[in-house]
Amino acid sequence: MKRIGILGVDALTEKLIRGFFQAAPDAQVFLFPANSERAQRLAREFPCWTQDNHQAVIDEVDVIIISVAPDTLNELAGSVQLRYSQTLISLVPGIQSRALRVMFQHSDCVRLQMAYSDEINKSAVILTSTNEEIQRLFSPFGPLLVVAEESDFDSSIGGTL
Repeated sequence: MKRIGILGVDALTEKLIRGFFQAAPDAQVFLFPANSERAQRLAREFPCWTQDNHQAVIDEVDVIIISVAPDTLNELAGSVQLRYSQTLISLVPGIQSRALRVMFQHSDCVRLQMAYSDEINKSAVILTSTNEEIQRLFSPFGPLLVVAEESDFDSSIGGTL
């Protein structure tokens, strides 16, 4: 499994973390913000690493998952530098991949949406990536819908979730 970084630890990313460790107990997951109560609890429960800043997470990982408020994206994008080999996956609603590529000056940006379910393998997962490694990463969470067109992603959210 790829090394995963999560910027913004909330209920949905907690579900992802639990799913990653259920699928691969040796998963390597890095979290920010380190001082959040949820991140600290997850780091005690799973072998996660908490980092002191966004860039420290990015420096350690292959895949970056962002779950932050839309109005903080520009600030986040301006404060980090991604490597060419990394994939940025956004859980931020309403921000298209094209906008993410411009903000982060990075070509490999993917949108992800999941229905929240208390059970692993029961969530509908919608991705804009056709990359097989990224699809494998999220396939343990439930039925996977991969959409090639951004407009299909937005219309799928209403119909699937």
